[in-house]
Parts: sequence; structure tokens; C-alpha cells
Amino acid sequence: MAELHQRVMSLGLDQALQEAQDAQERADLKTAADILVQEVENPGALVRLHSVMCTIYLPHKATVADQPWVRSNGDGATLMIQPTRDETGRYFGVPYGSTGRLMLIYLQSEAYRNRSRQVELGRSMHAWLRAMGLDNSGKGYRAAREQALRIERSLMTVAYQGERGTERWQDTIIRGSFNLNIEHDERQGDMFPQAVELSESFYQALLRHPAVLFEPAIRHLAGKSLALDVYIWLAYRLHALVKARPVSWNALHQAFGPNYGRARDFRAKFKEALDDAMLVYPQAQVGADENGLILMPSAPPAPARGVSYIKGR
Repeated sequence: MAELHQRVMSLGLDQALQEAQDAQERADLKTAADILVQEVENPGALVRLHSVMCTIYLPHKATVADQPWVRSNGDGATLMIQPTRDETGRYFGVPYGSTGRLMLIYLQSEAYRNRSRQVELGRSMHAWLRAMGLDNSGKGYRAAREQALRIERSLMTVAYQGERGTERWQDTIIRGSFNLNIEHDERQGDMFPQAVELSESFYQALLRHPAVLFEPAIRHLAGKSLALDVYIWLAYRLHALVKARPVSWNALHQAFGPNYGRARDFRAKFKEALDDAMLVYPQAQVGADENGLILMPSAPPAPARGVSYIKGR
């Protein structure tokens, strides 16, 4: 995908669009141009995410409501998200999909930015989800409410044992409740209460191990949960490398593909997601062959660059 960025930078967007082969290529060129422009105009548009959530991911689809979600990254870290019952004995399941990811990113990034466990919600979270592309229909509101209930009723356990030492903690994701009005009318505007608090353990772990992501990149990937996972992984891993590192297809399947039983189905979906992720991360240097990926040391997302020659935004 770096070729598209180079084409935009050398030809200008207008000329690149004229030479595009089809509608998909034109859409990709516009995305590439927007990312390049945002890196200059909004270099501080950064969000933070706990580093363990950059290598271990939520499910893409709903899982059995009372079953925990347990995954390891093969590098010493394990994440478990365990559903708990509400006062009626009902399980809601673990957060999943694009909306669940976006809500957790928002909660963590706002807590980190303000250095406070208390995170403003109300219209602030609503506006952010809208900016990230949340469906502005009743379906979108219902999806956000569902994920909020799952986040509220989830217990998180993080364990790490490796070269950097040993760490283990267990806590809820938030303290208290979103206090959602189940009968909320989306026309009223505020679908969330004014504020919610991250749990103390989760908040302190976030301050110790934050990963930096570029908000415009997340916006472009907001509806693609696998591509979002791949982008987050690359943004976290590539700039920390000191030499090229191979990653096998089998390892990638185990990390990213629990919903894909057949390896060939996973490879096809992963390659699509990788293209999407690299489209919004121009600095990423990644090669692919029959054995897997070759990750190469790369600049982090969103360094300053000159893009005065990008035309026709």
C-alpha cells in the first residue's frame, strides 16, 4: 500500500485519481491522501490503548454469553475477560466487534489524556463514536448500548511473565455502572450518562503500559474489526523492532483468526485486513510470502512530514 501513498505524493491526488483503475482504487487513494494530510494538520490526534490489547484481541463476533474469553499472545501475556451476572442472574457476554473495540479505545484514551479514572461520556462519547463512523440509526444506538452492558459486566485478568518481569492483576473494566436507560429514545441525544470510572487496576496498568495510535487511522478502520486489530498490532510492534522479524501464518492464525477454521480462509481475510491497515499506516514496512510476514523496523504512526504537494483533497 505504500505505493499508493507515493503516487499521491508524487502526482497529487487529482492526477492520481484520474489514473486510477477502478472505484476501489480511487477510494484507497482518497484514504491514503487523507492520512498524509492528517499527519501534518493533526499530528497530535493520538489515542492510547493498554499494550496487552495491542497483541491480544476481542472476539469479532458474539460468543456464548456465560463463557470467558481467554487468549495468549505467545510472548508471555495472557488476557481473560470473564462475563459476570447482573442482579437478575443474566449474563451479557464479553465485548466484541468494532463497536466494542471503539468504546474501549475511547475509555482508555480519555482516561490517559486527562490522567483521571473518571471519563466523561454523555454527548462526548456519542460524538466520538459518530466521528469514528458509528451507524447513526437505531441499530447503531442498540449496538453501542449492547457493548456498554458487556463492558460493564466484564471482569478482566491480565497476566505477564517474561523478560520485563512478572505482572498479574484482576479487576472489572469500569467501576459502577453506565446506568443505561434501556428504553432510551435515540432522538434524545444523550445515550450515555455524564461520566464513568475505569477500575483502579485497569487505569494504573494503562498508565504503566500505554501504546500510541493515530486517531484518523482508527476512524478509517472503524467498521473493520480485523483490520483495526492488525493496524493496532503493527503500530505497537514495528517501531520497537531493531531488526526484521518473521511471523508465520500459523502464529498469525492463532493470534487473529479464531473465527476462521480453515487456514486458507484466514489468509485471504488477513491479507485484506493487512492492506487496509497499511493504507492508514504509511510508515509500516511489512513483507509477505508463502511462510508468513516479515516485520521490519518502521517509524511510529503519524510523524511530521511535508505534504504541500498533495492536491485536490
